[in-house]
Amino acid sequence: MNKNTIKNAIESNRRKLLNPQTNQPKYPTITKMVKNFGSDVLKNVQSVAAGNPLKSEEAEASRRKSICEKCEFYNKNQERCLKCGCFMAVKVYLKASSCPINKW
Repeated sequence: MNKNTIKNAIESNRRKLLNPQTNQPKYPTITKMVKNFGSDVLKNVQSVAAGNPLKSEEAEASRRKSICEKCEFYNKNQERCLKCGCFMAVKVYLKASSCPINKW
């Protein structure tokens, strides 16, 4: 791949992640974000009910956050994921939570 091909691919992906009217990050719909949140809550409640801790260890949360910060779907200004809409400063600490694209 040459530099122009890579540059065009990056720009194309950037445009897909922005709302064309506002040029702001495009998050999932409210309905989808509520579903994602509900699913995460359920997973974490089930995990705690099975005797597991709710919170990840600090090292694991840092590892997860580091992965998110390198991801093309991470909005660093809001510390949110463009795939699930979650606030990653919280989600990385919930032990049973997972990345919507299976990066962690």
